[in-house]
Amino acid sequence: MKSFISIHIVLIVLFTFSFGYAQEGFINTSRNMQFINPSYHGINMVSKAGVNYSRFDFGEGTSYIDNKYLYGNFAFEDMNFSIGLDVNSFSLTNLGLSENQIDLSYIYKIPVNFNTYILGALTLGIGSQDIDKSSLIFQDQIDMTLGTISGVSRDPLADFSPSTNYFDIGASALIYNETFLIGLSLDHINTPNVSFNNESDFEKEIAFSLQAALEFNVNQYGRSFLPDYSYMMMYLYAQQAGETLRIYSSQELQMDGFTLGLLQSLAKYRDNNSLEFGLISGFSSENYRVDLIYTFPSSQTNFNPPSIFQIGVTMDFNRFSRNRRGNYKRLNTDNM
Repeated sequence: MKSFISIHIVLIVLFTFSFGYAQEGFINTSRNMQFINPSYHGINMVSKAGVNYSRFDFGEGTSYIDNKYLYGNFAFEDMNFSIGLDVNSFSLTNLGLSENQIDLSYIYKIPVNFNTYILGALTLGIGSQDIDKSSLIFQDQIDMTLGTISGVSRDPLADFSPSTNYFDIGASALIYNETFLIGLSLDHINTPNVSFNNESDFEKEIAFSLQAALEFNVNQYGRSFLPDYSYMMMYLYAQQAGETLRIYSSQELQMDGFTLGLLQSLAKYRDNNSLEFGLISGFSSENYRVDLIYTFPSSQTNFNPPSIFQIGVTMDFNRFSRNRRGNYKRLNTDNM
């Protein structure tokens, strides 16, 4: 009986964490770069806060993922450092699986020259994972004759409450000016053990990521039909975690307070591949920014990919925001 329980636990663990690596991409990272690189919390030395909700729909009406992300930072401009906070929670509804993590980051700013800076960050986090048994159906609950499901199970796993807690360490850095950004980040440096089974280990593999962004004025001389403050932001990142590779890119046109863009995402795990495309839209007004992102389910895959809807709201506490007059350039070095 003990081995029977262990087999079930191992199956749950394997599913949980093969799925958990996909969590790194639950948030659109071109609009929330600090999600993949916490050093971005310190860019422009502006204090800000935001909330983000994502829903992954697998198209059959019963399987979906909810992801909630809360973040904020406080900039100590006179001392060249910032403190960043990230709180992320996701749940897989039909399996009762949930994961919650809180990260605290210290970000230090180093000037290279008059308009180029390096940001370095150390991140410490705590996380937990749980499975809600009430969302599971065991074999002895199913009456094959009547076609009904009873509310009580005698399966040994029905009395088991799987949960685990862990400590996480990450580090990141980036260099940027008003035109470009290059960053790198390391997650799960301490390879935390996230197994539900005390008799065996299951560690999160170290995730290595590279990021790059380029932003330029597409109406520098005010001679086109575009608004005076029109910028193109091109973003790319690649992440490797064990056998999982993810590549993401986006192209966003900022026209005064409006944003329109495209995104592309490639994920690969062994023989499983997923290529997806999406649309990005946003609106900015003084201290506020609202983002709407939709990723289409792709047929270029050998498994069932979800459609993804995401909405986010960000508020910054920059005292100069009221002087922007439509200029919402994202790579700034003067807090304007």
